[in-house]
Amino acid sequence: MKVEEGLVVVLTYKLYEKDANGKFIEEATPEEPFLFFVGSGGVLPKFEEALMGKSEGDNFKLALGYLDAYGELIEQYQNVKVDKNAFGFVDKEEEEAFLQVGHILSVADQDGDVYDGKIIQVNKKDVLMDMNHELAGIDLYFDGKIVEVREPTKEESDFDGEGVEIMPS
Repeated sequence: MKVEEGLVVVLTYKLYEKDANGKFIEEATPEEPFLFFVGSGGVLPKFEEALMGKSEGDNFKLALGYLDAYGELIEQYQNVKVDKNAFGFVDKEEEEAFLQVGHILSVADQDGDVYDGKIIQVNKKDVLMDMNHELAGIDLYFDGKIVEVREPTKEESDFDGEGVEIMPS
């Protein structure tokens, strides 16, 4: 079966910065492969486009410039001050558990749009966050294999695809 819209693709990959000799970033292994729904908008568009028409068992190598990946690193997003009250923690214990340098938390703006940001500093009344994606400004290189291409299961068909990303957590 070939990769096409509406199907589920299961793959393994190693992800490097810039090229095959670049800094290793992460991998999706045979034990913990990456799965996505073609056409759901949950993966990088150029990544999905490059896999279209490929078949189960095909290997792939894909270089994506940062503009086709997670975009440029935007300086004004690097030190965004967020009031601690904006997170709505129930108590001080919950606040201390979540508000730690390096944690990635979701923050809603005035319009209700939600963004993920990485905490870079915790102050008495607020936190400084970097709202850039952790891979913003980085050219990416994928070296992978398509393990399976199939119709979605009943459970997967009921899933709306929101929240699916190219990067496993």
